[in-house]
Amino acid sequence: MLITRLAQLHGDRLTETDRRIVSAMRERPHETAFARAAELTGPLGLHESAATRLAQRLGFDGYPQLREALRTDYLSGDGPAQRVRNRVERSDEPDLLAGFLAEEIETLRAVSMHVTQAELDAAASDVLAARRIHLHGQGNAVVLVEQLARRLTRFGLDVVTLTGSRRDVAERAAGLGTDDLLLALAFRRPPGTLLPLLALAATAGARSMLLTDTLVSLSPRPDVTLAAPRGAGHDFHTLTVPMAIANALVLTIARSAPDRTSRSLDRVELLLEQLDA
Repeated sequence: MLITRLAQLHGDRLTETDRRIVSAMRERPHETAFARAAELTGPLGLHESAATRLAQRLGFDGYPQLREALRTDYLSGDGPAQRVRNRVERSDEPDLLAGFLAEEIETLRAVSMHVTQAELDAAASDVLAARRIHLHGQGNAVVLVEQLARRLTRFGLDVVTLTGSRRDVAERAAGLGTDDLLLALAFRRPPGTLLPLLALAATAGARSMLLTDTLVSLSPRPDVTLAAPRGAGHDFHTLTVPMAIANALVLTIARSAPDRTSRSLDRVELLLEQLDA
């Protein structure tokens, strides 16, 4: 989505009011592409001039120019079906697998330009220092939440998964407190549960961490953001990049606390043998 890419590019210039408008644009892409400034800012309790100031911070002369760019972007197609078509149609070779793998490899090669080992070392320290790790994700991110939960649990860490319905998330997040860590995974658009959980973590005195592709200008901001693009903006995207980062984080945790993680893995292995006996 164009507004996400613009917010990422100019994130350091945006005010809290700007971020509120950007969030509304993400939630209502169709309305945003065709709405007047007052129609966008009115429901937020803001004057329409706030939309003009946001447009100028994003590099446009005014809101009409931003709206035209958003309209062009929307009409060009940014839904799931169009993203799949974009990826398929770009490959003019009969061997779709080879082309797909080549692009995924190039995307993976670029990850180290966005996430460094020093950042992973710091993130691993946060995980190991936490009393309890609350893992949050919705949609496609649930796959990675479940994988991380299993691997961190094998390391002997106390893990709570915040997935499912809003009620499920609320019931499990109620215990989030000081010395805990909220580790969230979200891609392309933030789920409705993400920002309230980040606010809850801040209020409770818990650390927060986000593994993402483009969500780098959220408010409230997580304490740590591990962000790397998954490919071109209008393409069909896989979980290859965030899975690689998540696995690198797991290995970094193992290297940072070898005795602790090895003892736990050995206990799991011994119990498996006893259960199979």
